[in-house]
Amino acid sequence: MSGKHITPRQVATYMRERADGHSQQQAADRAGISIRTARRLDHGGKQAKGPRTYRTRPDAFEKVWDHHVVPLLRTEKPLQAKVMFAELQRRCSGQFPDSLLRTFERRVRSWRALHGPAQETYFPQEHPPGWQGIADFTVCDQLGVTIGGQPLPHRLGHFRLAYSGWSSAHVILGGESFAALAETLRIAFEHLDGIPTTLRTDSLSAAFKNLSQQHDLTQRFLALCHHYGCDPTRNNRGQAHENGSIESPNGHLKTALDQALILRGSRDFADLAEYRAFVDGCVDKRNQRCRAAFSTERAHLRPLPPHPPVTWTEAIGVVSYYALIRVLHKYYMVPPRLNGHRLVVRIYDDRLEFFDGRNRVYVCPRIHRADQTRHVNYHLIIDNLVRKPGALARLIYRDDLHPRPVFARTWMHLRDRVNEAIACRIYVRLLHLAHTHACEDALASRLESLLARGELPDVEALRAEFAVPRLCTIPTIALPDPNPTAYDRLLALPSAPSTPAIPA
Repeated sequence: MSGKHITPRQVATYMRERADGHSQQQAADRAGISIRTARRLDHGGKQAKGPRTYRTRPDAFEKVWDHHVVPLLRTEKPLQAKVMFAELQRRCSGQFPDSLLRTFERRVRSWRALHGPAQETYFPQEHPPGWQGIADFTVCDQLGVTIGGQPLPHRLGHFRLAYSGWSSAHVILGGESFAALAETLRIAFEHLDGIPTTLRTDSLSAAFKNLSQQHDLTQRFLALCHHYGCDPTRNNRGQAHENGSIESPNGHLKTALDQALILRGSRDFADLAEYRAFVDGCVDKRNQRCRAAFSTERAHLRPLPPHPPVTWTEAIGVVSYYALIRVLHKYYMVPPRLNGHRLVVRIYDDRLEFFDGRNRVYVCPRIHRADQTRHVNYHLIIDNLVRKPGALARLIYRDDLHPRPVFARTWMHLRDRVNEAIACRIYVRLLHLAHTHACEDALASRLESLLARGELPDVEALRAEFAVPRLCTIPTIALPDPNPTAYDRLLALPSAPSTPAIPA
């Protein structure tokens, strides 16, 4: 077009179209130039105007750039352009309106390209199949998952193969402990049915002595890696991008779980096992997208060791005569038959297992809440409490005995309406009824209705309702009458041959 200069991009487009065999008119149309310009280009005429070397408008920052802006650009830690512009506006009040911010940002970017410090360079890595697996933890409290209506603070132990992208996730209730890391790896390797050559983590305190100058491995994590036959590695401290094969997938996995929870229509689960099955299902769906790459990688994995690893830590404690044992500054109730026994405790992320010698004598959930100091189970001591119901009134862990909130409200209602001794006897008998006849759910519903009407529970009436077995209908079995004539056919059978006598 007359009066407009053609650009180098238009020239390149025209030449490419001509090289592809298009006519002069077609190439000119695609490049956005006139046919006259196209003829001049074909005859080797002037092609494109070079970039101009002069300014079309005055530089608004020329007088203040060297004195005010450059010292800010040379600070040890880089400042954002908008922060420097605000500082410049403060120093030179009224000279630089907000409309100059974009111009200032372009000047800053151009200066840093010419005089700025060298930027960090990332080095893309090759991940051969079967070479590297990466483990990490990611907090999932923002998912808003609840168990039986109660919030579930948790994180996921996430393992991923760098080559194929196959992943495994395990719900962790506590912190980033050795037990949590070891259980995450055990589950992942068993699902894989193989071991990668190297195992990569960040600076987990469960794996590395971060306070040591040598950054040595912890003895337990080193023993775990030796058991599996893989080499432990770690990224440089503070360089999360070096574990980019799992840092970004952490967010993708939580997004997938959030979307699946929306489709489910509820974030509440009956128990922890149901939620773990839900997480496993979501991870399995994501793994379907990398089946081809995983089939290739699986052939390069090392075989599993013949025996499972040690994924727990151990402690030793003595059961007091209160049927309580202290583990990691928390108290756990065990069966009273163990009073006075010295037990070995295997500490997992989600549970404790108590051993008397080689015999596992009890298992209970592990406490992770900072405000909870005891784990009490009324089923363990109810037989003893029935013999001493008065002990309930000032029992130290009385409020921990209530199996449900409605039982706690029932106790407070009894304590306000009748004297202390009677309240203790009634409430202990209610607990004994729930324990003996396994009717805690039904009893809780009935207590809820009694509280709504302001009535006191009648233990004998409740026992008659829940303890007496209900009559069931005895099925009628129809037996056909035998026909004796069928036995007449036995007479038609040939008689057995006689056995010759054996001479003495």
